[in-house]
Amino acid sequence: MKGTGDYMKKMKYFVLALGIIFLSVYLYQHFIYYMIPFNPIEEYAAESPDDFHITQNLPDGEKVNAKSHDQKTCDLILEYLSNLKLKPLKDKDARNALAKKENEAYITGMLKLDQSREIFISDLFIDDPDVLYISSSIAGFNGEGYYKIVDSTFDYDYIIDLIGNQEE
Repeated sequence: MKGTGDYMKKMKYFVLALGIIFLSVYLYQHFIYYMIPFNPIEEYAAESPDDFHITQNLPDGEKVNAKSHDQKTCDLILEYLSNLKLKPLKDKDARNALAKKENEAYITGMLKLDQSREIFISDLFIDDPDVLYISSSIAGFNGEGYYKIVDSTFDYDYIIDLIGNQEE
């Protein structure tokens, strides 16, 4: 009979440990993850981008495009993007932030690292550029989603000045 009591005690500890593990994973995925700053572009900061283009989408449907193929300019843009302090946003928080900006001008952009690897930026509103969406065509890209820019806003004018000042 002693063996049954030891087995039950071990099972009780096993179930308790399993419960703590599941609770920890749940807390991380739903709360802690969104408190930790994370910039998915930072992982690619050492690469050499080939191309960058940015589009300002105006409420009346007009688009203003700017692009650069200059290696030095693209490197500076990648450096700027990878140095942004970003915090992931829950989908609900992102929807709430974007709902207020329905008919405003917004920015989309694409940074091309080589023929098939691209990082996309979208849903960045010009009047209040503190939330953006990051995605990529890179297989295994870790970090697709909405982010809030912490301690600053996106400097659209800096990017346009870099592209406008490139030597051709």
